[in-house]
Amino acid sequence: MRLLWQQISSPEITTLYCNSKFNGVVFDDEHGNFNTEKLFSLIQLVNANNKKSFVRLAELDKSKIRKVLDAGVSGLIFSTVDSIEYVNSIRDWCLYPPNGKRGQGLVAENGWGVNYELLQNRNPILIAQIENTKGISILPKIKNQFNYFMLGPYDLTADLGCVAQWDNPRYNQLIKHFNEIIPENKKAVHLVSNIKKEIKKFSNYGLVALGMDTTIIKNTIKNYDEY
Repeated sequence: MRLLWQQISSPEITTLYCNSKFNGVVFDDEHGNFNTEKLFSLIQLVNANNKKSFVRLAELDKSKIRKVLDAGVSGLIFSTVDSIEYVNSIRDWCLYPPNGKRGQGLVAENGWGVNYELLQNRNPILIAQIENTKGISILPKIKNQFNYFMLGPYDLTADLGCVAQWDNPRYNQLIKHFNEIIPENKKAVHLVSNIKKEIKKFSNYGLVALGMDTTIIKNTIKNYDEY
């Protein structure tokens, strides 16, 4: 699956993304600027274009999780997954019984009741973002609890006290450990820079997100500086 990454709360950007050959859009609610009403509308816009919609959440917010699920979001990315309790809450709030405890309701996702029975077999794609050593340490216990796993390299190196020091031995040992536990088809990655050069390394990953609307605009403006 190939996705585009959106931080700016703009239906125009979402529409441009949906007109591409990519499979869907990630709305970054951790570092972007989205309110719940706008997220609902943008999820509906993506779904209407027969694309996949994802939201990256900054924290375990039960109210927001419920609302984006009711809107029909395809999947959720959870930041800084680092405890079994956190994982259990994610599954309880996101999955229908018997796999979780998500409540029933007549919502946009099921056409306000039109496809209610079909909904019982529909659960969102769940992605765990691993961003510290505690998250790495519980991987063996949670490797079957999510559809995909994504590393947060900057936060992971920050947790080690070596921000962006990619050659640090401790950081590389954690990467090796992650690779030994999580198969490539269950890995996800978000590439922002050197995409053409880096993309081949991740061709077997199950999910790859490319670029960001903010950096695309920034780099385009930079190209115009000489004029």
